[in-house]
Amino acid sequence: MIKIFEDEQAITNQIAKEMKQHLVNEENPVFCLASGTTPEKSYRQFAGETKNNPRLKDLRIVSLDEWVGIERTSEGSCYQMLNKDLFSPLELQDSQIEFFDGTASNLQNECHRIDKFIENNPITFSLMGVGMNGHIGLNEPGCTVSNHSCVVDLSEKTKIVAQKYFNQPTSLEKGITLGLGQIIKSKRVIVVITGERKAQIAKEIIMNPEAQLPAQVLLGHNHIDFYLDREAAKWIEDVQLNKGE
Repeated sequence: MIKIFEDEQAITNQIAKEMKQHLVNEENPVFCLASGTTPEKSYRQFAGETKNNPRLKDLRIVSLDEWVGIERTSEGSCYQMLNKDLFSPLELQDSQIEFFDGTASNLQNECHRIDKFIENNPITFSLMGVGMNGHIGLNEPGCTVSNHSCVVDLSEKTKIVAQKYFNQPTSLEKGITLGLGQIIKSKRVIVVITGERKAQIAKEIIMNPEAQLPAQVLLGHNHIDFYLDREAAKWIEDVQLNKGE
């Protein structure tokens, strides 16, 4: 379902609320979370509101994606972004975090390791952002719907846009990512699109079924909602859209 919220703060509030609900209500909560600027406010709010929750000891985090060749501790790595906004504030233990190593000598083994973890620990909650080219994770336009993680070639747009995460120009050629099929199998998925700069891609995803963008694969599932603020939704012409609270 497509839900339009008044602004980004309203989305932040709703996501933090749902994260707390899934933490408390799931027997074995396993979160798969996108890094980047879109969801960071939700993570900070969730962390601030749950830091002392005893159920945090049961939370497991599984990686969505990572840049190949970038050290985990480097500014701009997917791990580092999540560590700053979530892992560190919550004081999660290393044993609670299963993350891709983009510098591993055998990346296929990394894929198998993460796939095995998900097989044994099904994802209960996923929060996805959408790239400027409609990608989900690092599943770029033209990808197949895979039920396993894989190493991918990054699109030129992703290489350019991703530079904002780094302190200096950084060579990015490949990524390692969960497959779209793995994301869809999550018990609950929220896809977030906010801001006027995402209005064009939001319109393509929702209004143009022939665009064949990765994010469109997540449309039409009962357990997956797209959350947009009014700025991102300004060119979506459907009066039947559900209005977010």
